Amino acid sequence: MRESAAGRSWLVILLVLALVLTPLTVNAFLIDTATRAAAPRDGGTIVETGVVPANVKVEGVGSGTPIVLIHGFGAALDWWDEIAPTLAAEHKVIRLDLIGHGGTEAPSDGYSIERQAALVKGVLDRLGAVRIIAIGHSMGGEVATKLAETHPGLIERMVLIDTPPKTETAVKVRVPAIPLWDELMWRFIGPEDFRKALAQRFAPGFKVPDKFVADLEQLTYRAFNSGHAGGVDYERSKPVFERLAAIGQTPPLLVITGAQDPLVTPEKAKLYEQVPGAKVATVEGAGHSPMVEKPEQTLSLIKDFLAQP
Repeated sequence: MRESAAGRSWLVILLVLALVLTPLTVNAFLIDTATRAAAPRDGGTIVETGVVPANVKVEGVGSGTPIVLIHGFGAALDWWDEIAPTLAAEHKVIRLDLIGHGGTEAPSDGYSIERQAALVKGVLDRLGAVRIIAIGHSMGGEVATKLAETHPGLIERMVLIDTPPKTETAVKVRVPAIPLWDELMWRFIGPEDFRKALAQRFAPGFKVPDKFVADLEQLTYRAFNSGHAGGVDYERSKPVFERLAAIGQTPPLLVITGAQDPLVTPEKAKLYEQVPGAKVATVEGAGHSPMVEKPEQTLSLIKDFLAQP
């Protein structure tokens, strides 16, 4: 009798667990496999690239070499709002959202740096740009580096803003690692959680703009997880500064880092000095995103660099 009662108790427990876990498992599966179609955002238009449809914004009609602005992980083209209008006075400025970011399509897979670079090249081909100045922030600098590796002669000059020179200096973002559980928790992450996660991108005390919180919040779970992994894989296979140094004819390179960036410190950024002809500059009072935190100082460095013969 006692064994029979115990057996029924275990059966009840198993049934309850099944009732609870089944919908949660389905929910986790839906989150992990969720995709997002491309949609115009932040003043952009959708451009067919041959990779995925991309959200692209073009400004300026200047006669200078077109400038391509490539944002970092978890960001979008609006991270360039503080400096793009000034650059557009003398250049055509091309901004785009990378795969899974902003208004660009978020597929179920395909977030490698190589594919991100192919997306940028697809946009340039559609716009008829055959020679560019590439400016990349953080992971965007890795995308620019891959462009330089695979398309010699495409990049006339390059600016890297707080791009990790090697894996040990990569941006540390917590990436979900527990199957099922983290997909479940993804649904319960709120705006303030994303705001705290973004705080490491700026100097202490800098107020994270709401639009940047929205940029990170709209990422699908797969875009977040696979997008971060794509950058880490690229860095691990060969450090960025070594990749640039190995290019036959490295484009003139300016490396900008925030003096208060704990992720890519000015000391670590000196690794780029091993790239022939590279110049490394520091923006005082800025963290990981000087073009947002100190746009005037960042613009001054970029304009001086572009004015050099």
